[in-house]
Amino acid sequence: MKPKRKIGRYLFGVVLLGVLVWGGLLVKNHHDFQNEMVEIVHSKEVEKLIEEELKAIDPDALTPKGKIRSYAIDDKTIEHNPMGGIMFEVTINGNKEITGGMGLRKRSEDGPIRSVGLSESTELQNLIGE
Repeated sequence: MKPKRKIGRYLFGVVLLGVLVWGGLLVKNHHDFQNEMVEIVHSKEVEKLIEEELKAIDPDALTPKGKIRSYAIDDKTIEHNPMGGIMFEVTINGNKEITGGMGLRKRSEDGPIRSVGLSESTELQNLIGE
């Protein structure tokens, strides 16, 4: 085999290895970032924010008298907001049709997490309006 061909194959192998390592690091960083967002959304601080938002639309929420009796965070909907923060959906009363979209933001590293509101699905609006 000619020396030029050997060097070309060697360089190709090194470049290919570098691209694969770089791609693997990107995937790992994305996965770590997603896991961090899931941890934040399932924290006690965010749980309190969700309950405050639900009680704002139904004062008896999460009680036997309320129309909203339970909620669950849909982990599949947790995503980073391009403008900053985290967006996710909350399923109400175990019904996948009755949902509320929530957003979270944090102004600084030391600051508290804040809710940017709850957007109600049509089904949630109908439930509250009953």
